[in-house]
Amino acid sequence: MPSDPSTLLLQPASMPWRLLFLLFLLGITQMTQAAGAPISLDAVSGRYDLNPVIEVLEDPGGKLNLADIQSKTVAEHSFEASSGGLSSFGFTNSAYWFRFSLSNPSPQARQMVLVLRAAWLDSIDFYQPTAVGNYSQRRFGDTLPFSQREHVHPQFLIDLLVEPGTHIYYLRISSQQAFMTPIELWEPEAFHRSDRLLGAYFGMFYGIMLVMVLYNGFIGLSTRDRNHLYYCLYLLAFVAMNFSYNGFAFQYLWPDSPRWLNWSYSSWIFLFQVVAILFAMTFLESRTRLPRMHKVLKVFLSAMLGTWFFTMASGNQLLYNASAVYFIFFMSPLISMSGITAWLAGYKAARFFVLASMASLLGSFITALTVSGFLPYSFSSFHAAEFGILVDVVLLSLALADRINVLREQKNAAELGVIEQKLLTHAWLEKAKNELEHTVQERTAELAKARDEAEHLARMDMLTGISNRRHFEEVSTQEFAWALRYRHPLSMILFDIDFFKLINDTYGHAVGDQVIKRVANAARDAVRELDLVGRIGGEEFAILLPEASMGQAIMTAERLREQIANLVFDHEGHTIGFTASFGVTQIGDGDKGIDTLLQRADQMMYAAKAAGRNRVCATPASFYD
Repeated sequence: MPSDPSTLLLQPASMPWRLLFLLFLLGITQMTQAAGAPISLDAVSGRYDLNPVIEVLEDPGGKLNLADIQSKTVAEHSFEASSGGLSSFGFTNSAYWFRFSLSNPSPQARQMVLVLRAAWLDSIDFYQPTAVGNYSQRRFGDTLPFSQREHVHPQFLIDLLVEPGTHIYYLRISSQQAFMTPIELWEPEAFHRSDRLLGAYFGMFYGIMLVMVLYNGFIGLSTRDRNHLYYCLYLLAFVAMNFSYNGFAFQYLWPDSPRWLNWSYSSWIFLFQVVAILFAMTFLESRTRLPRMHKVLKVFLSAMLGTWFFTMASGNQLLYNASAVYFIFFMSPLISMSGITAWLAGYKAARFFVLASMASLLGSFITALTVSGFLPYSFSSFHAAEFGILVDVVLLSLALADRINVLREQKNAAELGVIEQKLLTHAWLEKAKNELEHTVQERTAELAKARDEAEHLARMDMLTGISNRRHFEEVSTQEFAWALRYRHPLSMILFDIDFFKLINDTYGHAVGDQVIKRVANAARDAVRELDLVGRIGGEEFAILLPEASMGQAIMTAERLREQIANLVFDHEGHTIGFTASFGVTQIGDGDKGIDTLLQRADQMMYAAKAAGRNRVCATPASFYD
């Protein structure tokens, strides 16, 4: 692999995948220094992630100045370490101060670039130490015209000259948009190499989106299918939203209109969601196929439009911006649920729609979580919506094509139905049809009955009528996975009949079979409906007790032991009695599978036999400590 990542762009055949891989690596690369520790600038590193080491101070009133921040006598103004390197603070009226230290061990000053990835921050004040001991201030933000930026770039780039020695820097940031501040420090040449990769990524992304808009628009105009036209609007709305919050709209469309820019961010997000709902309703034909879900979608759409216009009219920009993002948390599962409902209702064209919407809406959901402060910033999480939409455009194109095939099949079926209806006017065809249908129904019923019987026999122990070993292990494996995942209690009882070989040898196998059946019946009567009893060996039985603690399992085992000990029956003048030995255990954090429980219960059962039989032995409490 070339040492310079930018040379990868010279390999067209593998460019998209290499590009995405490099950008992903770029997004997850982080420093591991402690918060507040100075960052030492070395000659090797081209990028430093400041969020894990930066110190943060919240200014709820937004009234503090640098002198207040530097004051050591005001306890409530103390800086705190960044929590795990998180860069998101959600929606807030607070301003935030950031403090970080840079150490330049070389004798020459180092030219660096401070990069703030969020393109929608309203006000950024950067304080840099001067040679005379005070601080110089520079102001940035999207409330200022684009022409006042130091660099022609959609993100905020701040030139930073780091003199030899250790220096402390301050940032004050406020924003009515989602407060997200991924902050990075770059060596200029390394940044421009990385930025070329990022530019190539966006060029590829917007190029794909434009091609899909033109492709589906041409098909929509040719077939006059409004689904393709709604899909074009859906893609265009997403591009407008993405183009805006990535900073390109401010740079290229309205660089001198910061007020319009700040109100347009959330308008594009609202518009994207409105078009997504309309496209889903049209594609899924919800009015006729899903009348109840159609009403839900209409209510949600009305609520979203009402919130859009109400929050905009109220002038509360923070509420307006937060509403747009938080609606995504409801829209994403709602559209997915609609597609799944249509699919389950037999609408074949919904299958690709479900997969596409899952990818797209999951990506939007993750991006919304990131900008809302619920997830830490990374390139992958922030751009998840773009990755999802790329999958979406492929699958939804297949969905639209599949829908055309479905409509063609429906048309052909309708035409065939007309022909068949004419033929059915003849009496002999009607009679033959009825006889055939009757034969098919009988055969289908026979096959269904045979299938049900075969499935039942495959799960049942023929002698006792309880679960056989195979069925017991299948169900136990599922219950084990559920209990382990959700940390629910799960217990296991293993027992067998004492001296069963002696009973067989003395009275014969017929009597032995009677003993096994009586024990199985007793076990089935002694447990709850949700418990599972299985015969896993000759005279060996197991009981799975979901949602049962160790104490409950021991009580069940003791009760069953007493019942078995009281079972007697006569055979040719002999009174036959028998007992059983029990081992009890429960699931633990270190258990890897259901076999672990079976082995532990087996050990306890043999401990009961060693202790004299006809008793219950359980795993000691210290085992789980």
